Amino acid sequence: EERVKQEERRRMLEKGKLRLEDSNMAGSEEVKKEHAETSERDMFLARELTDFEHSAESLKELVKDLETRLAVEFKTGLERINKEFNNLFSTMFGGGEAHLVLTKEATPKKDELDEIDTEEDDVAEEGLEIKVSLPKKKIKGLMMLSGGERALTSIALIFAISQVKPPPFIILDETDAALDESNSKKYGDLVEKLSEYSQLILITHNRETM
Repeated sequence: EERVKQEERRRMLEKGKLRLEDSNMAGSEEVKKEHAETSERDMFLARELTDFEHSAESLKELVKDLETRLAVEFKTGLERINKEFNNLFSTMFGGGEAHLVLTKEATPKKDELDEIDTEEDDVAEEGLEIKVSLPKKKIKGLMMLSGGERALTSIALIFAISQVKPPPFIILDETDAALDESNSKKYGDLVEKLSEYSQLILITHNRETM
């Protein structure tokens, strides 16, 4: 090969050497190490994100299952309470009917800016309503009862709830305060029935109850 070509090749190699030095390739190992660490961290975060997505889906399924189970148990519990409630109510009033009814009421939400009601903002709120019917009386609602009758109905409901899963002890503190003598006798009959399943502690000033 001619000397001129050899010199040209030597100059090209020198230029390449200078370019390598200028590009700081001496620290290439650190760059590779940093790249490897970053890649590993990225893979770890990707796995974590996938796990979070799977966990979120599992939680959604769990919530859905719980909602279904709660709805079934609530319906079953309500039926059992209604059975006891009707029996106790009938015992106290010598007949009639009483039960709890699940209600849904649309409550409009107002816009924070213009306070204009829209149908899209309506939210259905669920609740429970007491339906009663007294024997030999045209009474179909709780508000049509007298104060003593409402007190007896409330007591019957409380006792009915306690009978679904009887607790070992029940403390009754002046629950008969609003009752007259005749209704106190009915209250005493209920207390006697309740004592078959739970031990009772009564606090009262009512002579008939005592």
